[in-house]
Amino acid sequence: MASSLGSACRCITFLSDFGMRDTYVAQMKGVALGINPDVHLVDLTHEIPPQDVLLATFLWSDALDAFPENTIHVGIVDPGVGSDRNLIAAEIGPFRVVCPDNGLISVLLQRESVRRVVKLDHQSLWRRTVSSTFHGRDILTPVAAAWSRGVDLSELGTVYSEPLVTLPLATPTFSQSSITGRIIDVDRFGNLITNIAASLLPEDRNSLRFEAGPCQVHELSRCYADAPVGEPLALIGSCGRLEFAIRDGNAAEEFQLSRGRRVVVRW
Repeated sequence: MASSLGSACRCITFLSDFGMRDTYVAQMKGVALGINPDVHLVDLTHEIPPQDVLLATFLWSDALDAFPENTIHVGIVDPGVGSDRNLIAAEIGPFRVVCPDNGLISVLLQRESVRRVVKLDHQSLWRRTVSSTFHGRDILTPVAAAWSRGVDLSELGTVYSEPLVTLPLATPTFSQSSITGRIIDVDRFGNLITNIAASLLPEDRNSLRFEAGPCQVHELSRCYADAPVGEPLALIGSCGRLEFAIRDGNAAEEFQLSRGRRVVVRW
């Protein structure tokens, strides 16, 4: 954990549903560099499906551990932009985040404790002109850039005492001989990423059977190369959760499976 969460940082990351066709991402980076020209700007992803806060909360949480301490993470998947929803900056565990209070930090809150949270109402840190449709550029990014220069969290806004918004995340269910979960993401390789964490599986994994629709696998692989080319497999992916894949293939297309579909682990 960072020794001083109020110290300057060298990195700001961005996650959004903006895509790269338009100039939205570049505009945010321009604003950040105008405030702190020495900061490194990293794109986590801008390919979140439009308004898909649920997927964003999983992907955002998965990425944060890869970055140096004191990194500031800006999340902008904001269907309520311009409304009365709140914008926040928070220290959650060792992480610094800036985002709408709309559930984006739901998964992060499952594993980390909230240290401090402020509501972004110190308008002196915002851009002079604020668009009601682009708070990512005009409020969230300027605040993050100011924070990256060493401004303390308390100077970004007033203490936020309201309960943080959390999404109703689908959690796995258990019986004496099975775990039932859901596919929460399909990556660009067609791998089916579930909400079943490795820690939920029994210690004895030799007798496990894995089912996702028509895909049935009878052992847990260590890596994709453990299976013959074209064969399905189950493994624990880099996010620490169960995945279904096809060696050198696309499991989502092969089995016609998508987000939300049920998966079962039996023993």
